[in-house]
Amino acid sequence: MMAWLPKIHLREGRAWAPYLLRAALLGAFFLPALFQGYALYLATEAALLGLAAVALSFLLGHGGIPSLGQAAFLGLGAYALGLALKAGLPLALALALAPLVAAAFALLTGLLLFRTHGIFVLMLTLAFGQMVYSVAHKWNALTGGDDGLSLSGVAVNPLALHLGALLALFLSVAGLRHLLVTPYGKALEALRQNEEKARSLGLAAFAFKLWAYVLAGALTGLAGAGLALHRTFVSPHDLFWLTSATLMVMVLLGGSRGLFGAAFGALLYTFVQAWVSSFTELWGLFVGILLILTVLFAREGLWPLLERKLGGKHGSP
Repeated sequence: MMAWLPKIHLREGRAWAPYLLRAALLGAFFLPALFQGYALYLATEAALLGLAAVALSFLLGHGGIPSLGQAAFLGLGAYALGLALKAGLPLALALALAPLVAAAFALLTGLLLFRTHGIFVLMLTLAFGQMVYSVAHKWNALTGGDDGLSLSGVAVNPLALHLGALLALFLSVAGLRHLLVTPYGKALEALRQNEEKARSLGLAAFAFKLWAYVLAGALTGLAGAGLALHRTFVSPHDLFWLTSATLMVMVLLGGSRGLFGAAFGALLYTFVQAWVSSFTELWGLFVGILLILTVLFAREGLWPLLERKLGGKHGSP
């Protein structure tokens, strides 16, 4: 009669697995702060790229909006911060300005973007992104052209920047997770699953998608401003479409349907790239093989696979 008790305790214990997994992810981001040096640099880079990856995961996994133009928002945030500081604005105001500039660009382009759908949305995001890259690359008087903008005169404590990046990342994850359980989030999910049916029920697909795109643009712009401070340099090459593709790889590795998965994918990609490139220049080949294996054997991403193996809720956002 008592034989079933261990099974219940095991099941109750495994219910804590998702929380332990998320705590481990937070620890992995925070641990390098104890060691400083290059590990801290990589962890800060991963946290800021993770913020941009989370925004893309929200768009792709929960809004059904594919994008290869996220580098434009990242670059606009970085240039907005750099030019604001160059104009003499305080750092706090420059940081607040960066996501607003990126969001404004998302709003303007989104008004055109969501008049179409499917592969055309993907190609238009790529086109808009490349337009911003071309302007940044050629407008020497404003952006510095190929030489970029130097922020070496801006002194930011590396540990403070790291903690700020972590705070922005996990507040964004928490905020987006909350948004997804609101009526707006449910409507966005319905549009992702079956837009035609959702439209027939009276959902304003254009408005729902547009505001999701603007929110993702703002978060990515904030990440870009953080990266500018972190790297003390803004380059037009960061606006090239390969940066958008890198963010997409991070999301696919971690899992497009989980916001924690996107953060995990950014952390994994950043540290794997640094580790492999320390002994070979063919790090791209290694990351490519890892992505292929993920797509073949863990199609939802590595984070949902970990959740499933540990007994957590599969597919949690």
